[in-house]
Amino acid sequence: MTAKQPLQILLVEDDSMIASVIAIGLQTLGVPYRLDKAYSAEEGLELWAQHTYDLVLTDYNLRGMNGLSLLAAIKQMGGNVPTVLFTAYDTLQLQREARAAGVSVYLAKPFLIEDFVNIARGLLPVSANEVGASTPVR
Repeated sequence: MTAKQPLQILLVEDDSMIASVIAIGLQTLGVPYRLDKAYSAEEGLELWAQHTYDLVLTDYNLRGMNGLSLLAAIKQMGGNVPTVLFTAYDTLQLQREARAAGVSVYLAKPFLIEDFVNIARGLLPVSANEVGASTPVR
């Protein structure tokens, strides 16, 4: 039996407290994963250029480039992975823009961390049953 590589998740959130809460919540994901945290869209793009990711989680309201622009830039770089865009600035216009940009899941804040983790789990390319581990790889 060969060991599976951990899934690679990129989290882009400029509020370190929210990033920490999400990171703690993801510990219940049920699959081995490595989480890279970026605190700006630009830092997220740098990480994207250096690694292959299975899932991108980003806030919309970031300093500098916003989350939709980040996801568009990732797409331009050849990225075709599931994405979650979350925001405290929920509007119909932003929902339309996210849908048009091909965002997998649009999530308004505040959200329950359990819901967030379930959404992430559903977007990953394998199920927890297939992998059978429950702790993050550090």
